[in-house]
Amino acid sequence: MKTVTRAACRGCHGGCMYLLTVEDGRLVKAVPDPEGPLNRGRGCVKGMSIVEQVYHPDRLTTPLRRVGERGSGKWESVSWDEALDEIAEKMGAIRDTYGPEALAIISGTGRHHLAQFWRFGNVLGTPNATSSGALICLGPRKNAGDLTAGHFAGVDYYGPVKPAGILVWGANPAVSGADGELQWHIKDAARAGTPLIVVDPQPTELARQARLWLRPRPGTDGALALAILNVLFEEDLYDHDFCENWCHGFAELRQRCRQWTPERVEPITWVKAEDIRAAARLTASLKPLSMEWGCAIEQSTNAFHTCRAIFMIPAVTGNYDVPGGFVESMEIAPTESPLFERLSPDMAAKGLLGGYPQNDGRMSPKLFAHPYLVLNAMKTGKPYQIRGLFSNANNTLISVPDSRHTYECLKCLDYFVYMDFFMTPTAQLADIVLPAALWPEVDSLFCMPEFADQAVLAMRKVIQVGQCWSDQDFMRELCRRMGLDYGADSQEELLNQSLAEMGRRRPEYAGLTWERFKDLGAIQPQRTYYNYKRRGRFDTPTGKFELWSTVTEKAGGDPLPTWTEVPESPVSRPDLAERYPLILTTGGRIQPYFISNNRQIKSLRRQAPFPIASLHPDTAKAAGIGEGDWIWIENQRGRVTQKAHLEPLMDPRVVNAQMGWWYPEADGPGYDWDVSNVNVLTCGDRPHDPVNGAYQLRALLCRVYPNPDGRAIEERYQAWMEKG
Repeated sequence: MKTVTRAACRGCHGGCMYLLTVEDGRLVKAVPDPEGPLNRGRGCVKGMSIVEQVYHPDRLTTPLRRVGERGSGKWESVSWDEALDEIAEKMGAIRDTYGPEALAIISGTGRHHLAQFWRFGNVLGTPNATSSGALICLGPRKNAGDLTAGHFAGVDYYGPVKPAGILVWGANPAVSGADGELQWHIKDAARAGTPLIVVDPQPTELARQARLWLRPRPGTDGALALAILNVLFEEDLYDHDFCENWCHGFAELRQRCRQWTPERVEPITWVKAEDIRAAARLTASLKPLSMEWGCAIEQSTNAFHTCRAIFMIPAVTGNYDVPGGFVESMEIAPTESPLFERLSPDMAAKGLLGGYPQNDGRMSPKLFAHPYLVLNAMKTGKPYQIRGLFSNANNTLISVPDSRHTYECLKCLDYFVYMDFFMTPTAQLADIVLPAALWPEVDSLFCMPEFADQAVLAMRKVIQVGQCWSDQDFMRELCRRMGLDYGADSQEELLNQSLAEMGRRRPEYAGLTWERFKDLGAIQPQRTYYNYKRRGRFDTPTGKFELWSTVTEKAGGDPLPTWTEVPESPVSRPDLAERYPLILTTGGRIQPYFISNNRQIKSLRRQAPFPIASLHPDTAKAAGIGEGDWIWIENQRGRVTQKAHLEPLMDPRVVNAQMGWWYPEADGPGYDWDVSNVNVLTCGDRPHDPVNGAYQLRALLCRVYPNPDGRAIEERYQAWMEKG
């Protein structure tokens, strides 16, 4: 029997529709759907390799129980009933003996499980739900949008008017877009000649095509944004109607920005004053202007204020929620209730929240435990011991800063449950490893409000591989066995709850059920513009676009954007810079992989077999490094090895290293997690961003020198590939 089903890909955050062909219960083909409302027949290699991923010989297909020492790599297969009973007993005993706060849950990148992840924590009763990603990937941007405008915003690629220009700041969506569909439209815009203004220390694909490319010193984006605002105000390039009639705090912001002149900011950012002025003038002249921005600006101790300042640039130039501009989220996202009410105020007060107002309830209803503090409590017992951990969609050892610290912390747990598609370095430290379902094995909904939620798509379960379960099914069933009310007895009931919420927000979809929606496959609401004018207000406390944030002010923070020098730089740590004279920026990503995923998928690995560090030829020459050489990147926290790529357009003072690297082909249970993983060099400890607790990943100090033994990594890779 042969069937073809439309389904949303979640090889990254999601958004592309695929046609999945199943023959006799086996997935045999996956091709991009020509009628997919977001991708329109296009797909990347991550989605198109799904058949290889689903049936990979190393895929986890049954629950595993550790039988040797933690980290020894010795396992036995168990049934789901055995695994669930043991987890319920062990986690329940920790909860009953030490309190729910002794349990923590950590997730990673946003996929189909994410809305239920927060529900899971609240049903368990723990205030220590956290994520390796949200703090430094999308969270600060989303917070900035919500507090400034009441909503997030994104590029209006889909409307009748196309952007006349796009500001691309700290992002490379042509390669690593947060959602797969973003790649196609920014590339279309570039090919059509749409002027791009790119702000990035690296010469990305889009930077090379830009009308204007600004190359700031890593970590100084906030100062640069304030200088651009300075020019917009001082040269009368702002939209008078919007700023004077629809903004709260315009006069105060203008006064704040007077001190951030291009001449003052030039030595801070390394961007010439004349180029700052050119960027402001070009930004103001392109109408409608939209903006792509990425997590590079969030991975800093200035994350919150930098995101707020950048978010203001399209708005004050009159491009907020206009056709073809930076358009407001429609807020149709079908999210399951996180059941906030399940967490008592007394228990919420025990959360390891770090005292950051964005995370502790003063600025958002969702509590967010700080990942570094949660991990540290496993090791130190301060302020109390975290004894049990559940981790999913999160290769914690690779994705959290200061990986050696993370390793030590995870080894201190009483009980650790991990869920993923493949065995990973993090999984090897667990007590129970659970096999997770890939996207063709899950019924769910996709909608991304963070990127203007242009459509709602259906994920469809078309196959079953081994004993792989969806994350949601595990969370729900574990809570049932622990005697906890999850608020639904099935995935379909949860999906119907989501669709009911969507119907409440959008009455035209009232009464839509999963049984009906899964056959529709996708809906794409009609976008409206100038929604603040239609409502007569912004969804903020003042009803205005809050340049002066009243919520931040009430929480004790600076209500206007500002910038301070990052804690580890040649300016703040000249003593350290004597030993480590180069600025290390991390997080570079590449098309075949999503964070740390897919390194064992050989069709993808061939496209990017090794980690790459980019540096200027002069920097390389001074260190005795040639193109393609393996090098050591070292700082006070350790060293990792990557292959050198000599890039003439890099600043000679900067090194960029890719993230997410480990080696599935490596012998031993650790998969060489500390050999090329750049998070060995990063730090998750304080100082953090004072508003949301973000840490510094993008502007550290380092030195580089040759690694003559690196060829062994290539030889091992070649032998692994030749095995077929």
